[in-house]
Amino acid sequence: MKLNDDVWIKNENISGTIVDISRRNGKTYYVVEAAERGAAEGRDGGDWPLFDCKKEDIESMSQEK
Repeated sequence: MKLNDDVWIKNENISGTIVDISRRNGKTYYVVEAAERGAAEGRDGGDWPLFDCKKEDIESMSQEK
């Protein structure tokens, strides 16, 4: 997966876009911005919350294989 890919955050049931990718302690993390305003009510992060995800937490919404 790469920057600007549309993804589904499995455990949150929210779609979003990858806005940053980083490596920490040998693992890759993806920062995903929610695709819908207020998508995660009750969660800190404002109108467009960010989610720190590992690869296994997300799946691509792209039609390309």
